[in-house]
Amino acid sequence: MPKDPNQIGALWLKEKNGHKYLSGIIDGIGPVVVFHNKKKQSEKSPDYRILKSQKQERQAGDEVF
Repeated sequence: MPKDPNQIGALWLKEKNGHKYLSGIIDGIGPVVVFHNKKKQSEKSPDYRILKSQKQERQAGDEVF
């Protein structure tokens, strides 16, 4: 099945330590994570924040995004 020409990436719902977030890839940008904006102060503030994902190393040496 061909890729939808309007699609620019994909996100997956994940959960860690009881907090839900989205993780995925945006074409031309790379891996991203999306978090609920806990510091929202007004209706003009965004509901979610999108950040470029950075590799983090666990103490055991396993790499995660």
